[in-house]
Amino acid sequence: RDFFQDKRGGVFLDVGASHYRDGSNTYYLEETLGWSGIAIDALAEFEADYKIHRPRTRFVALFASDVAGSKVDLFVPANNLGTSSSREFAEGFGSPKKREVPTTTLNVVLEQAGVQKLDFMSMDIELSEPKALAGFDIRRFAPTLVCIEAHHQVRQQILDYFTLNGYTVVGK
Repeated sequence: RDFFQDKRGGVFLDVGASHYRDGSNTYYLEETLGWSGIAIDALAEFEADYKIHRPRTRFVALFASDVAGSKVDLFVPANNLGTSSSREFAEGFGSPKKREVPTTTLNVVLEQAGVQKLDFMSMDIELSEPKALAGFDIRRFAPTLVCIEAHHQVRQQILDYFTLNGYTVVGK
């Protein structure tokens, strides 16, 4: 809100969107400020609530990666917290069940939706951020602000990606 000064009608991309409201970085933007956008999550079970509660958000049930049209193993703990393509990471949240899910790239999703420019991008995909960023043309879609979770295992890769593309860290 502070960064955008309560701008109305912006466009967002929420990667690793999860629950339509709880813990969402985009719910307020849509609900109160009339923003619209795309929510991507590999767990298709979240889609129904997006259709009911988030009419200006298009939900995409795919795993964001560097390759579209493939499949990846996803490890899903019982409460869906800590879902990751890393079994070791997911095991930190309980005993995960393995699930094979289809992949896409952010470029494909944004092109299919006709998005030209992003105001805000949120990404929280538990160690898969570098792969998703490899399938994203940041210079083309030029998000004004990015909020990305950067676990220590991938933090430097993420920082290098954004530095290479002319972004600076504004907060941690």
